[in-house]
Amino acid sequence: MNTATPEEGQTAARTGLFEDPFADWANDDILFTRPARMALGARRLPALRVLDWPELRALFASYDTPANQNARRDRRLALLAVGSAAAGLAAAAFAPLAPGPWLGAAAAVLTIGGAGLAALHALDARPRARWLGARYWTERARALYFQTLINNLGLAAAAIENDTALGEWKAARAQALTALPRFDDQAADVPRLAGVATEAEAWVVAEWAAPPAPPPASVSLELLFDILGRQRFDSQIAYAERKLGDSVRTPRRRSQALKLGGTILPIIAVAAAAAGGMLLALGRPPADLGVAVSLALAASACAGALALRLINDSLRVSEDAGRYARYAAAVMRARARFEAGDVAEKVAALREMEVIAYRDLREFVADHWRARHLM
Repeated sequence: MNTATPEEGQTAARTGLFEDPFADWANDDILFTRPARMALGARRLPALRVLDWPELRALFASYDTPANQNARRDRRLALLAVGSAAAGLAAAAFAPLAPGPWLGAAAAVLTIGGAGLAALHALDARPRARWLGARYWTERARALYFQTLINNLGLAAAAIENDTALGEWKAARAQALTALPRFDDQAADVPRLAGVATEAEAWVVAEWAAPPAPPPASVSLELLFDILGRQRFDSQIAYAERKLGDSVRTPRRRSQALKLGGTILPIIAVAAAAAGGMLLALGRPPADLGVAVSLALAASACAGALALRLINDSLRVSEDAGRYARYAAAVMRARARFEAGDVAEKVAALREMEVIAYRDLREFVADHWRARHLM
């Protein structure tokens, strides 16, 4: 999730066919943008001084910006490699029909260039590792925002009304912030993060794995619960549902488009090859225009089908669509538990949400790290 507000020093980027369709997501769940803070202040002003965390916002941006930059570079290299190789193979299929050697030469350049880029993408893990490392710590910064609240709910509730408690709350926040590294290059840890995650690892501060005693009920605590229900649950449900929506750029629609193309193109290839074979059987020579066009079409359709398969596997389009569906379902179950429960159960649901988010994050890292070996 990224922001594109000039106030926070972010730059908007054009969204291409296989770029992140939600690159302008505002991260309002952690009050990242001024409009989000103004909206909370207008509705729940006493809570704003507790929930607004400028130091974390700055650290979040230091992870988020390089994460988005490296993601764009990695995706573009993968698409350029596949597209170039596929175009080269298609051009090679039609090269015998072209006057002169220019189409054949272009086919050779495109195919060799695409193969070289694919090899570079597969062998050089650094761009993807930088992207995934920065994305991992971006989401850990988001988790720290909520985990600090969850593990200090009594203090945060008291800080809404009490200035002494507010000072203690800010001190607790500052201490929690030391658990996150300042961004330099977090790529080295990505191979480990692609392994199996445990529930205890969900907690940014290790001591938080043991749940504290539920805080006493109070009006301020109910106010916090109301806001956290919207910030932690509703925001993530909305994000996942947008990812699964009807926009042509969502993972679900992209996956459907790639699967459709992967189904149609082999059919075209078989039909074209069969047509060419029938013409040969009828006595047409291999140099006949109809035979050559049929076979060239069959070869180029095969190249296109292979390209779509590589795009789907490299960018994990189908896997992302399935992962978002599982994530949305898990968050909605935790949200229902939160809504129906007493104080202890609400806290338990919030803690469950942290585990859900962490497992999803680790699955994302593992999927995209392993995918680079498919190129």
